[in-house]
Amino acid sequence: MRHGQQFDQATALAKVGRKIRTRVEFSGVLTGTTGHDLRADPSPAGYTVGIQWDLPGRTKPLVDWFTKDEYDQYLEEL
Repeated sequence: MRHGQQFDQATALAKVGRKIRTRVEFSGVLTGTTGHDLRADPSPAGYTVGIQWDLPGRTKPLVDWFTKDEYDQYLEEL
């Protein structure tokens, strides 16, 4: 991913801990899968947000990183 506008620091940090759901399927994560905003990390153009998915049966957690544009387009907060 990593396309489009990045988060500013305050907005990215405010997302941490929020529960989310994906609107689309990608990388083995089915539409409707829930997760939570795990952390916010700086990138060259701003901040990205890491989502840890609720995927039962996995031995290691799956975390995907989203720009602001991707977050707004592909995810919804619960």
